[in-house]
Amino acid sequence: MGGYQSDFRISALRGEDNVPLENSLGGYGVTTGTDDNVYELVLDPPLTKEYAVGLPLELKFHEENTDEATLNIDKQGAVPLKKFDGESLIPIANGDLKTDLIYKLVFDGDCFQVLTGIFLSTGISENSLEVLEVIDQNINSDDVFYVNNKNKYAVVNGNLIVPQNLRLRRLGGAGQLGGTASGGIVLKMPVALGVGGTIAWTTQSSEGNFFFCQLSGFGALSITGEFTSDLDEVAINFPVYIAKTPLEFPATPIFNVPPVP
Repeated sequence: MGGYQSDFRISALRGEDNVPLENSLGGYGVTTGTDDNVYELVLDPPLTKEYAVGLPLELKFHEENTDEATLNIDKQGAVPLKKFDGESLIPIANGDLKTDLIYKLVFDGDCFQVLTGIFLSTGISENSLEVLEVIDQNINSDDVFYVNNKNKYAVVNGNLIVPQNLRLRRLGGAGQLGGTASGGIVLKMPVALGVGGTIAWTTQSSEGNFFFCQLSGFGALSITGEFTSDLDEVAINFPVYIAKTPLEFPATPIFNVPPVP
């Protein structure tokens, strides 16, 4: 299997049916192919649509590469495999792909980024990772707040957005947020690439209350649920996604502006 880490990444989130439910259970795929450096992967059940930005994979390669290489999943098209050299994405080189490792990949709209396992002359390759904070103008401090620097997310290789330590509490303590109580938009995050609808998921607060979360394609994040105390908080563990580069944030809504008398 292709190693989809959860079924919410595409099918439940983006309104598409191109993530077979069986592949949401984990595992990894093993490539095949008759030509050097042309890797093929067959899923059961197969992908039925073109690759979606943010598509994650875990796989083994059946043979080492001798040059630049491509990956074709379920005949949806051959896509270049690239690595991060510390400054930019470049094609993989001779011997980068071994047969005894499980590699993690993600589709970024142009290529499959090989995120783990490739060695450089100075040691194992490192993806660039920058930890960022949600700045004041991107949090709706009329409704929520964070404590102890719990406002961090990471950017990998310049465009892969990963949750780090991002937890929110309700201003005023116990009470409903989102739904009929308010719009529920709490954060502005980097604008996603290639997401026309929303990325959606559910989570539980620290006191076991269920929350429904949505991140729109233009970066507005909303949560709906009920907090039951001053200490109750929600971890914003959004699915990893590919952002537009350079990073941009939505202009609206505008948070924390006093009403005009």
